[in-house]
Amino acid sequence: MDIIYNIGAIIIILLVSYFIGSIPNAIWIGKVFFNKDPRDFGSGNAGGTNAGRVFGKKIGVLVIFLDAIKLIIPLYAFWAILTFVPMYEGKPLIASTYEFYIGTTEEYLIKWPIYWLSTIGCCLGHCYPIFAQFKGGKNVSSFYGIVLGASWLFGLIPGIFFFIVLKWKKYVSLASILSSWFAVILTWIWSILLLSNVVHGEMAWFVSYGCSLNCNYVFALSTTFGAIILTLKHIPNIKRIKNGNENKITWMK
Repeated sequence: MDIIYNIGAIIIILLVSYFIGSIPNAIWIGKVFFNKDPRDFGSGNAGGTNAGRVFGKKIGVLVIFLDAIKLIIPLYAFWAILTFVPMYEGKPLIASTYEFYIGTTEEYLIKWPIYWLSTIGCCLGHCYPIFAQFKGGKNVSSFYGIVLGASWLFGLIPGIFFFIVLKWKKYVSLASILSSWFAVILTWIWSILLLSNVVHGEMAWFVSYGCSLNCNYVFALSTTFGAIILTLKHIPNIKRIKNGNENKITWMK
């Protein structure tokens, strides 16, 4: 029974999240309000950075926000459903985060925070959207949706690191890649601290928006997957940086 519920939950979470992640905000906004597809201009990307180049900074910020939100919403929706809705013998399928931390998960059918798989589905949908001929963004906004959705701290520190690299090198692509891997390192350190019980109680709740998501090794694995996809999607940018013809920003001195 445990295996059936685990496999079923995995399939449902990945599929639903993929379709939500496939919502091409930049493309739909461009076509509805500007009669343009951002993939036909600039870098040919359907993310917030290129949307900002093509449609203006305000639209770019809006797209970045929407692309992050479309990951955060299913993440918390699956967390709430799996943690609070009775589905088997009057109980939810997974333990609460508090129960995970104190080690009382034996009575639940799913014994790991499976809702983190929604971030994988959303990232794949964002980069390879079924609603836009599988030509999507580069996973930057979606990646930050993972870390910011999990913790204000994991969003803030890599965000500061992003702007430090951006001011130093003036490449958005390079800043995105390096800050994503910086975030991955932080999430693995945090998950190890949780696993070893170095961090617990009020400190864990403070960093993780209270007793909500369980930011353990599954969270760290999801950020690692997100950073890998982000890096792979930026291979053309990496080649342009090496060749010296990658666009640099001009608005930061």
